[in-house]
Order: sequence, then C-alpha cells, then structure tokens
Amino acid sequence: MPLDKKTEDRIKGMRKAELHRHLEGCVRVPTVIDIAKKHKLKLPTFDEMELEKIYKLRKPMNSLSEVLKMFEIAQASFASYEAIERITYEALEHAYDKENISLLELRFSPDFMLKGKDLDWEKSLDVIGSTIKKFENNHSFFCGIIIIASRSFGMNSVLKTIDFAVKNKNLIVGFDFADDEKNYPSALYKNAVKKLHQAGIPLTVHSGEEGHFSQVIETIQELGPRRIGHGVKIADDRTGKTAELVKSSGVTIETNPWSNYLTHAVESIETHPLKNFINSGLKVSISADDPEILDTNLNKEYLLAVEKTGLSFDDLLYTLRCALDASFLPPDKKQQAARQIETQIHFSKI
Repeated sequence: MPLDKKTEDRIKGMRKAELHRHLEGCVRVPTVIDIAKKHKLKLPTFDEMELEKIYKLRKPMNSLSEVLKMFEIAQASFASYEAIERITYEALEHAYDKENISLLELRFSPDFMLKGKDLDWEKSLDVIGSTIKKFENNHSFFCGIIIIASRSFGMNSVLKTIDFAVKNKNLIVGFDFADDEKNYPSALYKNAVKKLHQAGIPLTVHSGEEGHFSQVIETIQELGPRRIGHGVKIADDRTGKTAELVKSSGVTIETNPWSNYLTHAVESIETHPLKNFINSGLKVSISADDPEILDTNLNKEYLLAVEKTGLSFDDLLYTLRCALDASFLPPDKKQQAARQIETQIHFSKI
C-alpha cells in the first residue's frame, strides 16, 4: 500500500542521525564530470544523463563484489585535494539540506580512495576534517570521520591503515573493516585490532552482509566491535543464538536496507530482517550506505522501512535513539544533536 503524503512529509521533516555512510559513495554525477574534465580523466561518457545510467545502481547485482566494481568512477574523482574538499562539502550539504541529518558519521578508506594518486593520506584527512569543521561552524550539524581498512588490499594495507588511524586518533571517531569478509575473515585481524583498542578508538565492522551468520559470531568474539555494519545474516540463525550474542554484547547493527537488496544480501526489501531485529530487542540504526551510487538517501530508507519492511513510526524513532546512543562522536556533539532530534521526536507526537 503506498504511503500517504502526510507520512512522507513527516519522515522528511524528522531530524535524523546516520552512522554508516561512505564518502566514496557520495560523489554526485555532475561533480564526476567536472572533475574528469579538469583533470583529464576518462569517463564512459560526459553526458550527464547517460553517465547516470552507468554510474547509479538501480537494480540488484549478483553479489557484493560486483557492486564494489561500480565504485571505480567515483574513486577516480578523488583526484586532488580540491576535489576531496568539494566532494566532502557536497556530501555534508546533501545530508543536511536534503535529508535533514543532524548527526552523521562519514567513513572512507584512504588506501582505496587515494590508491594510484600522488596524494598524501594525512593531508587528505586534514582536508576532509577541516571541511567538516567549517560546515559544522555554519550549521546545526555534527559529523565525525571513521577510517576504513579495506580487507581485500591485504594485511600490509590493513596494518598501515591501523597505524594511520592511531597516529591521527584526535581527528577521527572510529575505525572500520570493510569489503570481502568471506575471503578475509575477522580472525585474521585479532592481533591487529589490539592497537585500536589500546588507543581507545571505537570499532565497527562490516560483517554478515554476505556468507554465514557464524561470521558475525567470529567478528564479535575476535574483534570486540561496538557496532556491526549490515549484519543481515544474523537472521539466518534460527536458534537465535547469534542474535542473543549481539544483544548481550551491546552491539548495534547498522542496517542498510536498500543496499542489502541491491547486493543480493536479501532477496527483497520485504524480507529484510530490520523489523525482526527490532522485535528481538536488538539495537539497530538505519543508513543509506552509498547514497549517490545506490540512488538512495535516508528519507528513502525510512520510507522503505515503513512501506516495505513493516516498521511503525515508533520503530523509526527507536532506530534513531539507537543511532544516537551508539554514535562514536564525542559526548558534547552527541548531546547537541540529541537535543535537536529528541525535540522533533517530541513534537512529532503532538
């Protein structure tokens, strides 16, 4: 049944919090074209409408690995410090203006983003951080950076990325392990994460997006994360033991419904376990993952959650509170964002 306009407007008007968004998935098509022209980069086409057909994923692919190949054009766009600044600003602008997001955690993989380019990791991080700071100074908006280690780039890359994060821990709020979990399981990084824990850097891990629910068990037991990205395979454990481990460990699941549909992590939006997770008492948030490439945004994710997965408006508010509670941002920023969000939640009930 289609949503009524009142519900749609209500969702758009909500102040929101998002914990799982990749900067590399936030590059707009016009920006891709502008940067390509300026830096003489190759594109399949410089026609905006035609490039959008190639660049944006609108129907399911066969696997996560196929979807990751879609990021090659976006990755090439991080061609200069000026380009990094523009992409970051536009990501913040869209989140704030179009999606009504008050609290955002923006993550990126320095080795993926900057691979093959003569750009320094630290200077790139400084550019992203300073762009966020300037935006925060002019808007009622709070944002933090999560550094990603790309598993498929090998152990040397992972260790380099961990050292980079620890060295720059004052500029970031958390750390993530992403991409191919099946071939690069969490147990590989058991010793490596000790540096992160010792430095007091919170951990989130892409886990249970593909493969088997046992991967989530391994991730929690071996790495000790505070959050799990995606985690849909938790629902495959009919004994409920995996969900109970997630719950008893205090782990929050960062769900990304539309992304999970496009990567074939779930067969359909209707079968996404988001509602099941909430009914089981798990802590969950809702995110858009890679909004430009996946042609989504947080408003769309909330609408899908209500229309397709059966969430009530109270369920949405629950996921918002979970996001606030689980955010890695400093307490002062979380409190300011929470005041905005909780105020809107209060008025939405009147």
